Amino acid sequence: MIRLYRSRLALCLSWLSLAGMLGATAGCGAGAPGAEPTKKLRIAATGADSLPFMAILQVAIDKGWFEQQGLEVSIYSGSGGGSTLRVVATGDADMAITGNTSVVLAGQRAGSRIKVVAPWFQVNDFSWIGTKTVAKQRATLGFSSAGSTTELIVKALQRKMPGISSLGVGAEGDNWAAVKSGRIDAGWAMHPFITEKQDSDGAKTVVTARDEIGDFPADLVAVNSDYAERNRANLTGFFTVVDKMFGYVRDDPGKAAADIAPLLKVTPEIMKKALEDTPDLDKAYSLKVDPAALKNLSDLMVAAGQITKPIDWGTLLDQSYLPAGDRAKL
Repeated sequence: MIRLYRSRLALCLSWLSLAGMLGATAGCGAGAPGAEPTKKLRIAATGADSLPFMAILQVAIDKGWFEQQGLEVSIYSGSGGGSTLRVVATGDADMAITGNTSVVLAGQRAGSRIKVVAPWFQVNDFSWIGTKTVAKQRATLGFSSAGSTTELIVKALQRKMPGISSLGVGAEGDNWAAVKSGRIDAGWAMHPFITEKQDSDGAKTVVTARDEIGDFPADLVAVNSDYAERNRANLTGFFTVVDKMFGYVRDDPGKAAADIAPLLKVTPEIMKKALEDTPDLDKAYSLKVDPAALKNLSDLMVAAGQITKPIDWGTLLDQSYLPAGDRAKL
């Protein structure tokens, strides 16, 4: 099981749902201004219980790699986007690894208390799968929710293939259920869900998003700006461990798959095949900043009307916490 710091965060989330409507911005956690430096790092990560590039964080915890850096790391599996970021903005989590568009929009907003510090999983692993082969140019594609990365992709696909229609459905499992009930032709998915459904249900790939629109980071890493100011060593230590754990996946995917599989409730064989099927594994599991992928994300957001001008990544992305060899000129 992914170990989650639920109790206190759940209380904060309940308070925040009301506070958000009232326009409150003060946090109820240790990340509030004036708090003392700490060795704790609380991470809200979208899909920590379903995505291998998030679950690998728990592997690093279990192996004691963060402890070796003097860090006490805990993970909360967030639902994604704004809801995951909210607990970072208020200081009730210290870091969020979540949807790219939500992080960009929050990072650009004055007074958000959000600092963007790294891209995460910089290949486009999104595909749309169905129970049968259909013409992608006329398919009905499911996406998760408004403002999500999957909606951004679908909008890009519709600009390229205007015959595509779309429907907001929810998570991968909800999309697959909608496919099987005939509501949509294909639902979004990533590995290992794709591999698992190909193995168990004979799923067919209708659209491979990377082939159509190229790469971009699936997620971005954002930290509470007050936490970052007080705890720089924690963040540099965190990324030192991330470099190590991503290298572990690249260098020994079979062993990494055996560690990740029980966290995602799939077999080691499925997980190993999923890593083998992941596009450009060396790039996917790397912190090295890819300027082309960042530019592509900016272009997609401008084209979708989510932002009005290209992102100035040199200003928005603070690479100073990353190992020097992973930084890029932006």
